[in-house]
Amino acid sequence: MRILKYPLLNWLIANGVAIYFLFKQDALIWQFSGWMGILGILVAFESASWVATSLFYFYKHKTSPNPSVQATHLVTNGPYRLSRNPMYLAFTSMSLALAFFTHSPYFLVSGLVFWLMTDLYTIPQEERFLSVTFSEEWERYRKQTRRWL
Repeated sequence: MRILKYPLLNWLIANGVAIYFLFKQDALIWQFSGWMGILGILVAFESASWVATSLFYFYKHKTSPNPSVQATHLVTNGPYRLSRNPMYLAFTSMSLALAFFTHSPYFLVSGLVFWLMTDLYTIPQEERFLSVTFSEEWERYRKQTRRWL
């Protein structure tokens, strides 16, 4: 279960499986026009914004965004005021954007699979570490900020 510690890799694998099945069925068609294309572009922009601002705040506080590296600072400002996991939220919503671009429910399934793996395994592991390392600060933050949104 060590692989579940790497959310970006999990997201890539889940969506890679969706791409594989679509490609195998000769159904991998990208469409950036119409309402679905507009929604896809907006959601992709939203996702990229969450990732970019999250990374900015990690680097601003001189701590690593890599979940396998121990955090040296609990980031609670910027996008982390709204969600304790804005990067995971961005990965999940990027699967939604891919579903809009391809008109395929496979990416909705891959987004759901990623969300479940992250919510049931990755986040609880991280939260245990944070509760030990940043005890009182973590408890205050956990009570005032939702896990997702």
